[in-house]
Amino acid sequence: MKEITKSLETYLNTERNLMSCDLYRLVLLNGTEYRYADTDKDVTYNGKIYKHDSLIMTRKQIEQDSEVSVDSLTVDVYADSGDLVSSRPFIKSAHDGVLDRARLYLTRAFFDRNGVIIGTIDLFGGNVEVKKAGGIHVELEVKSDTQGLNMDFPIRKYYPRGQYVVSNDTIISSTATDKTTLVAPFIPLKEVLL
Repeated sequence: MKEITKSLETYLNTERNLMSCDLYRLVLLNGTEYRYADTDKDVTYNGKIYKHDSLIMTRKQIEQDSEVSVDSLTVDVYADSGDLVSSRPFIKSAHDGVLDRARLYLTRAFFDRNGVIIGTIDLFGGNVEVKKAGGIHVELEVKSDTQGLNMDFPIRKYYPRGQYVVSNDTIISSTATDKTTLVAPFIPLKEVLL
């Protein structure tokens, strides 16, 4: 269940014509943040400005399932050469891996008739994966933090029939005998292909 303020709850229950927009916050691995709004003017929220005249971001429906799966969100980004991320055009940043291990957060903001934000609802947040990139279009798939639970292999692997010794904090295995086993932590990095 999403938590909202009392004023936003009253607004949602009484107002017939809602004014709202999506706010996107892109956080790169190095901590640099970029903020975008899908409106026709900049939006200030929590003292931060969400730009309207930079990237054009549109999202598809958030996919949620009752089974054990990874919730995901697909975001289409349209950019030109003037839309920079890490001092490079957004498309080049996507190709160069700048968006690898970045996080994207989606918030829905609601406005009163004067254009003042009444409240927000945090809709989604997760890890960014570039699915397609070319021309002026980049398709991002944002996967929730539960993606680590959706692995085809266990976190710890069982290695049967291998003797091992420890030397200088390094495990050295030997297949000369099959009298011992080794249970070792196995946490692959995203960059490692299995």
